[in-house]
Amino acid sequence: MQTLVVDSVALIMIVAGVPMVVIALTTGCVAMLQAVTQIQEQSVTHLVRVATFIALVTLGGDMVGEAICDLFERSLRSIETIGRRGM
Repeated sequence: MQTLVVDSVALIMIVAGVPMVVIALTTGCVAMLQAVTQIQEQSVTHLVRVATFIALVTLGGDMVGEAICDLFERSLRSIETIGRRGM
C-alpha cells in the first residue's frame, strides 16, 4: 500500500513537474532573447509556452498515459487485496 502512495506521488511529480520545468526554461530563454533584442512582445512568450507544451504532450503523451493506466490498474488490484484481508 505504501509503495502505491509513493508511486502515485512520484507520478504526479513527473507528470506535473517536468512540463513546468521545461516550459519555465524555454520561457526564460525567450525572455533573455527578447531582452537582448529589445523586442517587448508578450505574444511571443505565450506562443513559445503553447508550442513547448504541445511538443511535450506529443513526445511524452503515450508514456504518461501508460504510466497512469498502470498505476490505476495497480490501485484497483490493491483495493481487491485489501478487501480480501478484511474478510
